[in-house]
Amino acid sequence: MPHHPVVDAAVEMTTRDGVTLVADVHRPAGTGRWPTLLHRTPYDRTDPTLVSAIVADPLWLARQGFAVVVQDVRGRFASGGELDFAVQEYDDGYDAVEWAAAQPWSDGRVGIYGSSYHAISTLNAVAAGPPHLAAALAMIGGADMAATSWPGGTFELGFLALYSLGQTIDTIARLDVDEVVKADLRRRVVAAASDPAATVATLPLTGVDVLDDPVLGRAWQERLARGPVSDGWDRRHVHADPSRVRVPLLQVAAYRDFLSPSMFRLAEALSGSAAGHRLVAGPWAHGGVYTGHTGARVLPGTPGGVGAWGPLIAAWFDVHLRGGDGSAFPAGARWLAGEPVHYYVGGENRWATTSSWPPPTDTSTWWLDSDGDAAAGGGRLVATVPDGPADSFGADPRDPAPTVGGVMTAPPLGPDGIQDQRVLEGRDDVLIYTGEPLAAPVTVAGVPRVVVHLESTAPDADVCVTLADVEPDGFAVAVAEGAVRTRYRHGGTADWLVRGEPVEVTVALHDTAHTFRTGHRVRVQIAGASWPRRSRNLHTTTVPELGTLDEAVVPRHTVHHDAAHPSRLEVGGSGPSSGPL
Repeated sequence: MPHHPVVDAAVEMTTRDGVTLVADVHRPAGTGRWPTLLHRTPYDRTDPTLVSAIVADPLWLARQGFAVVVQDVRGRFASGGELDFAVQEYDDGYDAVEWAAAQPWSDGRVGIYGSSYHAISTLNAVAAGPPHLAAALAMIGGADMAATSWPGGTFELGFLALYSLGQTIDTIARLDVDEVVKADLRRRVVAAASDPAATVATLPLTGVDVLDDPVLGRAWQERLARGPVSDGWDRRHVHADPSRVRVPLLQVAAYRDFLSPSMFRLAEALSGSAAGHRLVAGPWAHGGVYTGHTGARVLPGTPGGVGAWGPLIAAWFDVHLRGGDGSAFPAGARWLAGEPVHYYVGGENRWATTSSWPPPTDTSTWWLDSDGDAAAGGGRLVATVPDGPADSFGADPRDPAPTVGGVMTAPPLGPDGIQDQRVLEGRDDVLIYTGEPLAAPVTVAGVPRVVVHLESTAPDADVCVTLADVEPDGFAVAVAEGAVRTRYRHGGTADWLVRGEPVEVTVALHDTAHTFRTGHRVRVQIAGASWPRRSRNLHTTTVPELGTLDEAVVPRHTVHHDAAHPSRLEVGGSGPSSGPL
């Protein structure tokens, strides 16, 4: 029988350092003790959309017999203190779990769940290891801020710029300044958000209006100052040390989500554990997990929103907090049946299961080849090592190759998910290599890699790669993407290119599972930018995010593909991905 829920509003707890955090507790009425769920948010615990309409309604969960604590994180809305993005969730997550377990409405067994930032707070609480934490569920979120802020050494520009602007609104409300000053700051935020193309075009990025303020733009400025290689990043997270995952963890990851690579690497590291970890991997972009949206292609069987994930959350914690089997929530329990990994196979458009990630598939290699005309769309993918001429292309920071769907995650700047890559065919700064129509299906799973033998007239370059499935009518589905900024390719900050000296650059693409069907063609696209998803490279020794367009140069990049420089696409295989955590 469903329980009648009540809400205890504005319940306070105190952290170890004396900060007051405020929560609403959604629980069954009466004096009973209940298995307890924790959901920690920076987006206002009272917001009906950002709490109840994304993955689970806490009142519905209370009706299922859980006490649900929805808490404003430190430095946000009703909670005290100053926000230290993600880092604070380690200690505060521990304290919140232990506080919840000790409350009179809790039976002492606590689970924690959430998506995006809520998943970051979830994973950092898991890493902290509070004794009363019994299980966790994290969706589209990774706690490695270096990897998610700087994928491949490029800055995750589009999403972080608009997200950071949005997060200033509550910070402005908390400032101890005159209301006139606050109103002016809000006006400037609205102006920057209303012209997103101009905002992300700002250089240096430290000068973006409002975000240039050390209080309002603290997290933005810290990300830029640290860069991808820094001792300043917090390394207590589960991605740096998977042994910190001591409780059953269910992850829901999206192939086209900028936060997903660290989730897949964690799933790999946890494979074979007896702890009961699980993974659900689907074809969404970040926001698609909330709606089922996958882009310009409507894929069957791709769930989204509270109707899909509320039952999964209830079933997962029914199993791990009260010893049930989840069967009371069949829409969720189906993801807990059978093998521990449920994953969507694009192309075939079906769900499959396997014992670990990545699923085992045949290893395939295609070699890049052309008559020197890949910039005109004439490049080929061939089955043997070629010996043809190299391809050259420019990369103008003033007119960078655009992002087309995929991992965009910034709707005002362009659509995400599956979008037709043919719009790039007319550009001379994108190399395109396309195979012959397939005589038999080819399935790729895990991390595809493109190995490029690159030469440049500049000391630094971005190598942005997209793997696409060209359908018989020409529609080119972006399957996976990735990038490498060459100055960071060996883990340092100054691995410069030398004119006339080709170097081997390996670009690990996003995890995926996709079948290229008979009659379809495999395509690799290589460009020197993917803007505005990623920041632009100025092709100098200046850190690009800290420079200006006045110093930018337009280099010639050259991709060699001959016996001595075998540039290639590698897919499949069941071994470890070796992709970065």
